[in-house]
Amino acid sequence: MQTNPVFVIDGGNTHIKLGVFSLGNLTSVHRCSSVHEIGALLSPESTVVVANVGSPELYSECQGRGCEIYSLDPLGKLPFAHSYLTPESLGIDRLCNVAAVHALHPKQNVLVVDAGTCIKFDLINAERQYCGGSISPGLALRYLSLNEHTANLPLLAPAPWELIGKSTEESLHSGVMGSAQAEIHWRIQEFNNRYEDLIIYLTGGDALYFDLAQKNDIFVDENLTLKGIYALYLFQNP
Repeated sequence: MQTNPVFVIDGGNTHIKLGVFSLGNLTSVHRCSSVHEIGALLSPESTVVVANVGSPELYSECQGRGCEIYSLDPLGKLPFAHSYLTPESLGIDRLCNVAAVHALHPKQNVLVVDAGTCIKFDLINAERQYCGGSISPGLALRYLSLNEHTANLPLLAPAPWELIGKSTEESLHSGVMGSAQAEIHWRIQEFNNRYEDLIIYLTGGDALYFDLAQKNDIFVDENLTLKGIYALYLFQNP
């Protein structure tokens, strides 16, 4: 067991999260909007584990602080098998989510729904094999696409919505929020139809916008990726 605190960084496309693990437990979480905010939380003696799909400046910021840096290798050894055809392009964040649920449920079918910049589904089966999943635009990307590829539609942010929009803004919210929610519900139902005793985890910054936490068979964990980074770090650096 690692005795000194370990700083775990999830470098996403939109935000950066830093979690501090002490004696195997996640003791604090910081959500930052820039690499400089992250750097201010580190010190030269810090052990830092990085899983980054965002800004390449994240590494140089940590190095500039004199930290001992571990970068997770998506092509390195994993605690599970996989049948992914292009492992070199597989996002480390997806692997970390799978590593987190595998540590909790090593011999069960588990589905991870990560609602962030992209909406990602990832499945690991009861035979401890990562099967793959899906990637589609997240809420912000959907709103941005409608704004950038039309002449008059405004750029909006996620908001409460109704089935029938009675204005252009309400119609946009209905279309974007409703389509994303329908996609998530449909995919969950399809996975449930194909895999027995399926356990489902919901994570990601936009998870709060989807009415899934009330379902008894869905676990909501906003720090799942951080926990997976730590789990992979321990496995790749025993």
